[in-house]
Amino acid sequence: MSRSEPVHDRGAQSERTALAWQRTGLSAAAVGLLAVHAHPAGHPVPPWPGLLLLATGGMLAAVVAPIRYLHVERATRAGNGPLSSAAVPGVALLVLTTVVGIAAVVLA
Repeated sequence: MSRSEPVHDRGAQSERTALAWQRTGLSAAAVGLLAVHAHPAGHPVPPWPGLLLLATGGMLAAVVAPIRYLHVERATRAGNGPLSSAAVPGVALLVLTTVVGIAAVVLA
């Protein structure tokens, strides 16, 4: 049996993207929770980086993933690419801010 057209599901791309955002958010929240839980009393480094990671990860999983899913779904159905013009600079800024924050805590 041969098919004349390739098998391609446009909805699968947006679903994979949403699942990736959820996995990333849940993983970040889990690491933040472990960092807060393992923080010893009286340690010179405060527990707020773990709390920030926990809150950010939870927000990614609960808020950003469904919004991103809808955006990618609309873009792929329209025949466009799923990457928005603000995604790359936004993620770069987030990574830079995280690295600077971690460096400030470690070097303080």
